[in-house]
Amino acid sequence: MNIQLFPEEIEPASFKETFLARLALLLSAPLNWMSPSRIENILLRLMKTYPTASEKEVKNARNAVCLVSSRCRSQEGCLRRSLAVVLMIWLQRRSVSWCTGYAQEPFRAHAWVEINEHPVGEPEEVQVYSKAICVPHYSQNIIGEESRLEKLNHETSKNKQKDSEKIVQEAQAPSVNIRSLFALAKGHNWEFIFVGILGIISAILTLVQPNLVADLINQSDTGIKITSSLGLLIIVLILSTILTAIQYYLLQIIGEGVVFEARKSLISHLLRLPICEYDTKSIGDLLSRVSGDSSKLRMALIQVTIALSSGFLIVIGAAIGMFLKDSLLFIMALSSVCLSFIGTIIMSKAIQKASFSAQKELGKLSGSIERDLHAIRTIRATNATNEEELKSKLQAERLQNIGIRLAKIQAFMTPVSNMTLQLSGLIVLGVGGYRVSIGLMSIADLIAFALLLYTMIGPIGQIFNAFGGIGESLGAFSRIRELLDIALENDYDVVPATPLTSNPMAQGTSVYFKKISFGYNKLKFGSELAEKEENLILKEITLRAEKGKRTAIVGPSGAGKSTILQLIERFYDPDDGQIFVHEKDYRNYSREELRKLITYVEQDSPVISGTLRDNLQLGNRKVNDSDCIKVLEEVNLQHLLSRDSKGLDMQVGESGASLSGGERQRLAMARSLLSSAEIVLLDELTSNLDSLNEMGMKKAVDKLKGKKTVIVVAHRLSTVIDSDIIYVLEHGRVVGSGSHNELIDTVPLYRELAKEQFVDREM
Repeated sequence: MNIQLFPEEIEPASFKETFLARLALLLSAPLNWMSPSRIENILLRLMKTYPTASEKEVKNARNAVCLVSSRCRSQEGCLRRSLAVVLMIWLQRRSVSWCTGYAQEPFRAHAWVEINEHPVGEPEEVQVYSKAICVPHYSQNIIGEESRLEKLNHETSKNKQKDSEKIVQEAQAPSVNIRSLFALAKGHNWEFIFVGILGIISAILTLVQPNLVADLINQSDTGIKITSSLGLLIIVLILSTILTAIQYYLLQIIGEGVVFEARKSLISHLLRLPICEYDTKSIGDLLSRVSGDSSKLRMALIQVTIALSSGFLIVIGAAIGMFLKDSLLFIMALSSVCLSFIGTIIMSKAIQKASFSAQKELGKLSGSIERDLHAIRTIRATNATNEEELKSKLQAERLQNIGIRLAKIQAFMTPVSNMTLQLSGLIVLGVGGYRVSIGLMSIADLIAFALLLYTMIGPIGQIFNAFGGIGESLGAFSRIRELLDIALENDYDVVPATPLTSNPMAQGTSVYFKKISFGYNKLKFGSELAEKEENLILKEITLRAEKGKRTAIVGPSGAGKSTILQLIERFYDPDDGQIFVHEKDYRNYSREELRKLITYVEQDSPVISGTLRDNLQLGNRKVNDSDCIKVLEEVNLQHLLSRDSKGLDMQVGESGASLSGGERQRLAMARSLLSSAEIVLLDELTSNLDSLNEMGMKKAVDKLKGKKTVIVVAHRLSTVIDSDIIYVLEHGRVVGSGSHNELIDTVPLYRELAKEQFVDREM
């Protein structure tokens, strides 16, 4: 669906409007990194009771937000802007629709605000958008909106503060409860039904036992033979035990299935996060959510199911039986049980909060130790072992303090619960004994009452323990949801149904950059425009990599050379400009389709743990052993086959620890040569190679000429002087392009680099 956006002029705003706009911008920060579905859920909950805003209100809100912030053209900018407008409307007790999609000409992601499918207040130069996600609002017709608006003008700042606390709480702490936890087990409905049936039968058998004991006592008093009653009691005990064992076994199976499904979701999500998330998050913390947090879900499912099936029925049945035998004694015993129950509920909330903090600190500790182990050689070489040890110990100490706080709550909860339950037992024995002595109750009934009480105490204890376990499990589940709520790499990607118009300058190229600007530290919506230049790594870069030719990119460190390759791979999206691959805007492709066209050798040449074969066949399992052996010879790695009797099954160690830096680089290049991709990206390919292996690698790259498009980033000019075209970067800008000899004549920076590296003119 095409949507026409209408231009408007930015006008002055009142103090109240600018105040609300700044508050809305602040509140939009935690929402900005969430997935569209998560944003949708939060906005629906916030706005479901409010009437629809008028077009004037939305325009005023849009105007105020633009006034107090720079109007970023990046995806993050329009997302923050649209969310800020929505939240400003919400602060005024109104509702609107929030939509995301993409723009045509140029093609880019966008987010905007609508009323009844009508975009409001979009001062953009792009006029046509295609909608991808629409968050519907709840329309309500309320009489007397004008008087309501007048009333809203006199709202106190205290109400605004409550509203802000509400949205921050919604966004920062994922809302989880038992219902959302059991939603993970939706594929086990029949198993739960069967477990419930077993629980009901087990509860009935348990409740029958006190009455059977009372019958035995009465029969012994009257001289009747008790053989049959005793046999029946034994049979009931055995059946109850067997059914309980089956119930626990099935719940363990269900629990393992839930943990498995949770881990599958986490693994799938973890491997598809935007690259920028791995740049900023601790890997150890992410891993702890997959391993530690997910395992805690099992406990809650088992405890809650037991408590709700047999446990709850036993409590209700025992309570009814006790009430029928002696109502006064039942009320006295129940009062202490209720006190224990109320205290447990209160303390379980504190357990959930402390458990969340403990799991979070555990993730930080795991990340710290993992970082140290990866860099252990550097740490030893710099004598930083003691320093890193101290840091990790401090984190462990913080984790210990949280654990102690959690232990205090649990240690207090269990004895108090037991004390109140024991108190109820003493009440039964004391008051019940008195009532027996005055003839208001028989000894058999007192024993049956006491047995029913202790039968009820066990499940009540299970319920109390379940509350504590649920608190821990929900704390872990919150961390899992927190990760799953992060938008995936392609969440905002939309591949248009019809290809976008190609640029004439892209004709004959494999890769074409048109005025690309990009910064890793994105310009935050609300900052000054003057800061934009400082945040950019690349500034209006234009370059062409023609088909079948070799294009080199050189320049000093920090000039943005490697960033260009990462943009081609679409690890990041540019803030401005367009990238064309094979003469089409590269957002015509899905990321998977795009990356099939490209093979990329990174600067640090990472090697995965496993065998030589695993590394060579990574992402390309169709490659056979003979091809692997041949390509190892091309990059001068044939000696690895004789280093170990296993040949291609030789283990390379953790992250390639058994290989030298140069061997890791050549192995990465070998994997690239096996790829059928038409575009080859090489980042500092020879940085760890000696001159002999450098020449061998250069020959391997030369063989690709005319067959594949090669884009090389290099510090060593000697490796790229025979490239078809060389681009020189300085401070994120292209300062020159041409052949080696042309650049020596025309670009001072290149001439200086050549002089420093003793690289002469090419003859």
